[in-house]
Amino acid sequence: MLAMVIATIATEYCKFHIRLLLISLVVAVETSRRCEESIAAARILSSNESESLISINCNRSFLSVGSRNAGRSRRNSGDDYTDTQRTGTFVGTYDANQAVKISSEGKIHIRIGHIGAVGALPNVDEVLNLSRDELYDEGVLGEDLEFEIISRMGCGESFEGVAVAAELYHQYQVRAFIGPYCMEEMEAVAKMGAFWNIPVISYMATSNAMNDKNIYKTLARASSKSTTALAESTAALLLHYKWLKVAIATNTGAVAFDRVAAFEAVFKRRNIKITKKVMFEENSSAQNMINSGLLSEIENNARIIVCIFSATRDNTKEFMQATYTLGMHTADYAYVMPWIQSGPKDTLPWLGTDGALLQKVKEYYTNAIVVDDVAGFDDTLVTAFFAKVEERGLSRNLLDASNIFGYLHLYDSMKLYATALRKLINETNDPNRITDGRAVWNNMRRLQFEGGATGSVLMDDLADRAPFIGAFYVSPSHEQLMKMVSMESTLIPKCDGLKDKVGCFQLKLTDVMTGFWPSSTGSMPLDEPLCGFRNQRCSWTLEITLASVFFGAVVVAFLGFLIYRRWQARQLDKMPWRIFRDDLKLIDEDQVKSMLSVGSSNTKISNMGASQKRHAIIGVNTHATYHRYTQRKPIKFRRDDLQLLTQMKQLVHDNLNVFLGMSFNQCEEMLILWKFCSRGTVQDIIYNANVNLDNKFHAAFVRDITLGLEYLHASPIGYHGSLTPWACLIDRNWMVKLTDFGIANPVEKWEKQGLIIVDALKSDDDKTQAAQRTSALYCAPEMLKNREVNRRRLMDQSWVKQTQAARQSGDIYAFGMVMYEIIFRALPFPEHTDINELVDTIADGSRIVQPQIQNQMNIHPDLAALLRDCWSENPDLRPSIRRVRLNTEVALKTKGSLVDQMMRLMEQYANNLEKLVAERTGMLEEANLRADKLLSQLLPKYVANELKLGRPVPPKLFTSATVLFSDIVGFTSLCSTSTPLEVVNMLNGIYTGFDECITRHGAYKAS
Repeated sequence: MLAMVIATIATEYCKFHIRLLLISLVVAVETSRRCEESIAAARILSSNESESLISINCNRSFLSVGSRNAGRSRRNSGDDYTDTQRTGTFVGTYDANQAVKISSEGKIHIRIGHIGAVGALPNVDEVLNLSRDELYDEGVLGEDLEFEIISRMGCGESFEGVAVAAELYHQYQVRAFIGPYCMEEMEAVAKMGAFWNIPVISYMATSNAMNDKNIYKTLARASSKSTTALAESTAALLLHYKWLKVAIATNTGAVAFDRVAAFEAVFKRRNIKITKKVMFEENSSAQNMINSGLLSEIENNARIIVCIFSATRDNTKEFMQATYTLGMHTADYAYVMPWIQSGPKDTLPWLGTDGALLQKVKEYYTNAIVVDDVAGFDDTLVTAFFAKVEERGLSRNLLDASNIFGYLHLYDSMKLYATALRKLINETNDPNRITDGRAVWNNMRRLQFEGGATGSVLMDDLADRAPFIGAFYVSPSHEQLMKMVSMESTLIPKCDGLKDKVGCFQLKLTDVMTGFWPSSTGSMPLDEPLCGFRNQRCSWTLEITLASVFFGAVVVAFLGFLIYRRWQARQLDKMPWRIFRDDLKLIDEDQVKSMLSVGSSNTKISNMGASQKRHAIIGVNTHATYHRYTQRKPIKFRRDDLQLLTQMKQLVHDNLNVFLGMSFNQCEEMLILWKFCSRGTVQDIIYNANVNLDNKFHAAFVRDITLGLEYLHASPIGYHGSLTPWACLIDRNWMVKLTDFGIANPVEKWEKQGLIIVDALKSDDDKTQAAQRTSALYCAPEMLKNREVNRRRLMDQSWVKQTQAARQSGDIYAFGMVMYEIIFRALPFPEHTDINELVDTIADGSRIVQPQIQNQMNIHPDLAALLRDCWSENPDLRPSIRRVRLNTEVALKTKGSLVDQMMRLMEQYANNLEKLVAERTGMLEEANLRADKLLSQLLPKYVANELKLGRPVPPKLFTSATVLFSDIVGFTSLCSTSTPLEVVNMLNGIYTGFDECITRHGAYKAS
């Protein structure tokens, strides 16, 4: 099929050039005939050829007529032309070699030939007039330069536009062409213009066939929608989204073949791989496209499809319907559609003839991206152009609104030529250079100016208009196309377009919107699936193996879980926390004192509450305390009870007391045993007036409690359940350890089930045991309320209804009470409150008594706020234990445990002691120096050294000795006229000088 297409195109191309050659010959003969007739007529009309206003050269025939009224049409020799010059009269000479008319005032007169198309762009002459008038207004044209526009029609079946071009050149001596309108004649005229060395400006033809400016040497293109520009923009869009593998969908025919060739050349230069190119019949329906099987080839080779058809609107509609029918409309596909149009602008495929929206057709374009001029779907430029033409007296109803971009590009073509010509004149100051079409064309390269109708115009290095393109997403839920990417052209410096055969511009892409693609994440699709188009990169064997391994792992894990559960059940049934009655021995207080050291036993025992005075020895030397309950029936533990007790046994933390176990179903009693802590409870310490507690003790106690609670809340148990001051034990290292955690609910449950009886307190128990009646004060109000409601409803499952979060909230409430007692050594109630009455009121659960801070002045504001949060009636508003710990550490400035603080104090004391010793040593050395100096002054040096060493000094006999007696002359009178300080300074100076003098002579001073 491809070979047949190429052969057809080659045949048509040869026929075209043969027809062009025949037309050129006919035009040449006709032109020669008319030239001869013109010579004869000129000789008859004028007897003096030198004074005639008619200049004739049969090699380049030209007829210049003096009258030039704007918009006036004339007929000469049966041919129509339109003179669109402004009103005025040209009087001057004409140089046949240069084909330029220069008036007597030095004004340059240039003719421009416009070749339009029959039936296209009505009133195009008026638009050309408007464009020229605007050039006069802007000063591009003026006193030194004027244009004459001759407009002819072409683009018929007989290629008459080519003949018109030859006629305009030979007979009317035009110096530039705008057009032809159609591509069929544009190629021939562009070649003729290159041969004649006059510029040719294309404003509608968008074909890729004329890219080689080494052949079409004077061709410039003012259209913003050339095939090359759309190909470059499409390639930039593909690279922007990293789509390096694409398929091309096209159809048969010369137009589509030319367009695809342009895209293939650009894609090759940009390293974009075309994985598949499919070609449908030119007017295939959607069903024919499906029946051809070519869509399956696309599915097996690409996910990004570039659609390049000869009839963009109709062909893409059928193609998208076919892909929609085959299910190729998922988010994994993207259809890129360069909106190439060579004639009037078509309506969008999803709009009916009456402008109504065809929703079903629009759904076909779900994954479509349209690449078009940035203003292609915006009426801003169109509205501005209509306003401009109406301002100059031309009604918009006289123009073809469907082909408005043809007028816009024609408008800019005139300004392009005028701007380049003006630039050439200003640079060379030589009017003869304007006949050099190549020089004019060179001034169009890299030219940038404000277009008369389409905004800013940038010409590339090949004198083609650089694209200002946008990419638009077709959203079924939006009426208008959504701009997703805008592209702006910038020229590349130091680039030769003629040598490299490129326009020397680059596109800067900017994302206008993101996350719009109809995928789960909103991201753009990949150009190739991770597993390849045919899943060739993914081995299903591996997936099957992995699935089998996964299934096997699940089975093994399930079996392992069952085995673990069975093993766990056996471990639970073994009850590692159970202590048989024969393995422990209950001891009284006297025996405990005998076990403790004599020097410290009284102190330790004196701090013990009643709960700490029940002691037992487990095994050989494990010292424990216990809670005793009378057991009425044998206890049968449920699984959750076994798990709880096992977890309690396994918990290990510096601030948790060790749960040793339980003894039950023996001797009609149940014992819960905990490790013994020798310094009693926090309650014993804070209510002992003999113990002085400073801020360091407060901080250490609170820190240890929060650390223990934080560990409990993160453990499998999840809560404490009965936090009170007497549930906070203190070991020998003054570290607080929490006890009785987790056991409160099971004990309550067993009591309500009638399995155990909680022993009543004896009347002779001490005050600490009486204080334990106040346990209701530490229970959160919602807990007491639920407990009372359940009691009235004869329900005994209150512990089941309490969630772990609710229990943790209860711990925070209790912590607030304990922290207040540690800081103030009192309860958070008024001083004269009857505690027994208060306990009864709170325990009843009928009324909530809110704790209050009694002394706001003696507490840190942050701690006060924290206490109020802990006592909040809404459990959800109470802080977490982590927040409590962090706040208390900051407010109390605690660092480490109480032992750590004591060690830091000892270290500080040792450092201070070392400093004091060093200071005293320095003072001693200084005193020794002063004593030695004094001794040396009283005694000879030898005698003084011997005496310091403790040795006797034998007397020495001298045969002769000299004794000098000295006195200060006039000392009395000097003293009477001097101050005491001056006298002292004088004596010091005299004695010091005297001592130095006698020392040099080995003498000894006795005073």
